[in-house]
Amino acid sequence: MAQKLPLGIQTFEVIIKGGYIYVDKTALVHQLVDNNKYVFLSRPRRFGKSLLLSTLEAYFSGRKDLFQGLAMEQLETEWETYPVLRLDLNTGDYTQDVSSLTDTLTRYLRNWEREYELEPSDSALGVWFGTVIEQIYRKTGKQVVILVDEYDKPLIANVERGKMALQEQLRNMLKAFYGNVKTMDACIRFAMFTGVSRFSHLSIFSDLNNLNDISLDDRYSQMCGITDEELHHYFDEGIAALAQKYGLTTDEAYGEMKKRYDGFRFSGCGKDMYNPWSVIKTLDQRMFGYYWYGSGTPSFLIKLIRDRQLDLTQLNGQQLADEETMMSYEDATTNIIAPLYQGGYLTIKSFNLRQGTYMLGFPNMEVERAFSRQLLPGYTGIPQDRVPTLASVINDVAQAGDVDALLTTVKGILAEAPVESSDERVIELNYRNLIAICFRISGLVSHIEVPTSGGRIDVALEADEYVYIFEFKRTGLHAAVRQIEDRHYADRYLNDPRRVIKVAVALDDAVRNIASWQVVE
Repeated sequence: MAQKLPLGIQTFEVIIKGGYIYVDKTALVHQLVDNNKYVFLSRPRRFGKSLLLSTLEAYFSGRKDLFQGLAMEQLETEWETYPVLRLDLNTGDYTQDVSSLTDTLTRYLRNWEREYELEPSDSALGVWFGTVIEQIYRKTGKQVVILVDEYDKPLIANVERGKMALQEQLRNMLKAFYGNVKTMDACIRFAMFTGVSRFSHLSIFSDLNNLNDISLDDRYSQMCGITDEELHHYFDEGIAALAQKYGLTTDEAYGEMKKRYDGFRFSGCGKDMYNPWSVIKTLDQRMFGYYWYGSGTPSFLIKLIRDRQLDLTQLNGQQLADEETMMSYEDATTNIIAPLYQGGYLTIKSFNLRQGTYMLGFPNMEVERAFSRQLLPGYTGIPQDRVPTLASVINDVAQAGDVDALLTTVKGILAEAPVESSDERVIELNYRNLIAICFRISGLVSHIEVPTSGGRIDVALEADEYVYIFEFKRTGLHAAVRQIEDRHYADRYLNDPRRVIKVAVALDDAVRNIASWQVVE
């Protein structure tokens, strides 16, 4: 019987009762509730935060029957039942005014009053929430469990500068609402808040100053997502079927999965994690694809990346940041790294313990390619529906070893980029960014600023049978040729069985484009 994949299912009970694959995270759940009372966890979308809260809901509801055969069955010796208040802010349009948030919170409060047969209240939302918590505690004699999913959705929906006034109103509402958790401490057994971002400076949780942020905690870095060991343990049957379809060995299919969907790291010393949505979608469709990025990148973020002149070549794993920069998501116009990291566009590649700094980069091919495909229209004005065609052309001609067709296509893309600055530094950066985007959209492996014993290769592009080495020079073709030869860039690939094609490229500042190129023999 084929394995049942929980595609789009975020309810623990449905997964267990339906016989779907469940990657057992219950040992970490037990550790979490055994050592914490107030918890905050930030993770990108589609990483299983809702399923985690559903698992906690089942645990605190005393559903021992659902944990048979899981780690929790052996770890928990005293099953107790608690009243669980679960709040999900993921739905609702919060971009017009505060009424949607008011209606959502009111609906939950009314439902809890009916469920526990409480006296109706007409107090302000924050006071009302505290009253509900206290009344449930008094009536049941049990402390209350509070689980809040996507606590920050109303704020993220209004993160653009033009919406900051509305965001401030929503922030004040949420602060008053969540603030009652602290005042009801004696009535609460456990509380967990999840979301994409940590709005620390907005002080949403300022009254809840004992909230434990586990977002960068090594102990819980594997709580959401799939490890390499888990992929092999739970999904071997699906990987084998995928391999058979594509004519690959099982090891080759695992390698393709790793290249495309692995690489998310959520702590300095944590393991790389696969995106669970992409894994399950791939195995369900039996097709390698680009699934996590289905909803695309927010348009305001694309505009900010361009306007702030972010060096996209650094995103290959060379973007330096500290914890404050990565985690404090207040205003994307002043800190663009936070939304990129927290949204999953960048991830931790390495950690410097002595300096307390992180090196960030793209987690995998899926994110790198899809992110670049969203960026190309923002830099050039090329319509989004033309991007797949351009990407396919670049892939095809690179696979065929056709240097002329490859660089002619890139030259055509650069020609559609508007001239927006006379600043030499901006011109140089735009050259690098656009060229990086052109190669990244192809789906081929591209490396920017590749270190060698003689210096750094501008771009290395890997096709199935070819490795391209590109050197771009604004000072002329001869200088590019000389640098490739003098610095022996091709030596880096002496042990690579593929043919190495060395290409010198001259750039013309007058037209802001490629002037000429030459294959260096």
